[in-house]
Amino acid sequence: MLLKKFIELCKTEQVFPPRKIVVAVSGGADSLALADLLHRSQRLFKLELCIAHFEHGLRGQASLDDAAFVKSFAENLGVEFYCESGDVQNFAAAEKISVELAARQLRYEFLSRVRLQKNFDAIALAHHADDQAETILMRLLRGSGVTGISAMQFCANSPHGLLIRPLLRFRKCELENYCRARNITPRIDATNFDAIATRNKIRLELLPALEEFNPAITETLCRFAEISAAESDFISAETEKIYSTVVARNVFPPGIMFDVPRDAIVREEFLKLPLAIQRAVIRRFIAEQTGSIKDFGFANIEAVRKVLLNNLAGTQLPNHFKARQISGILSIEKDFWYRKEWSL
Repeated sequence: MLLKKFIELCKTEQVFPPRKIVVAVSGGADSLALADLLHRSQRLFKLELCIAHFEHGLRGQASLDDAAFVKSFAENLGVEFYCESGDVQNFAAAEKISVELAARQLRYEFLSRVRLQKNFDAIALAHHADDQAETILMRLLRGSGVTGISAMQFCANSPHGLLIRPLLRFRKCELENYCRARNITPRIDATNFDAIATRNKIRLELLPALEEFNPAITETLCRFAEISAAESDFISAETEKIYSTVVARNVFPPGIMFDVPRDAIVREEFLKLPLAIQRAVIRRFIAEQTGSIKDFGFANIEAVRKVLLNNLAGTQLPNHFKARQISGILSIEKDFWYRKEWSL
């Protein structure tokens, strides 16, 4: 039954325009089920598969045993296997990031290398409905807007290439039951039960608490994510249509000595836009002018919008940036003392 649901979902969501797939397999029930389902539907979708496993070295011998297990699993399926080890702890310390983020970054870089080496079309990931619900709650707690709440999608372009997630409508318990029915015994990662990590606390504490109010909370959150994704796509498309009208390219803000041409939001055009499009324009403009939207939250976007709405002089932004408005055009630039042209 689950194989039938998988095939129907892949057809409905058009998951397989790509045919050559790198399957990321950790050894857990989710990724093993994904690899087995892809293998069983390989002929139907005309797929070419390989299995890739990143050994992160965080659990000593258990990590090495995971790698050996996945290699054996791939051999039993008759699928080519790729593996790489990494020193996640040292990488995290060197980059001053969390171990979880370091492991994710190194894993994706490895998967991307395999995809490029094989000249494959996409990377298949085993994220499922429970993962989606956890991600949505994490982003809600951080104050994300519609774009962030839309979370993971069945097919998404990324810096690592096309990512496909065929299991987003499957519950984890379904995948565990599937493994049992197929006599597949997954590896158990004890770190998944460590309640210190935020995601684990959400999985082990927050979601069970919410289920007392709504037993279908996971399905509800996933549906919310799909609705948000559709609305986010619409807002993005509408923003693209009007962006060149609202943003003037390579203008000279008047009255600024020693300045260079820069892009700017034209207040007169900006004021004509609906609220959602105003915010989307500002988000995109900040990302273009600073290189990333990562450190700019809702409060920063609203501060810039307030400058435009009320015809103010400007507002301070993170990372030594400032939004400055002169004669109805708003630009974003480094603060005076941080501009390269003023450095000694």
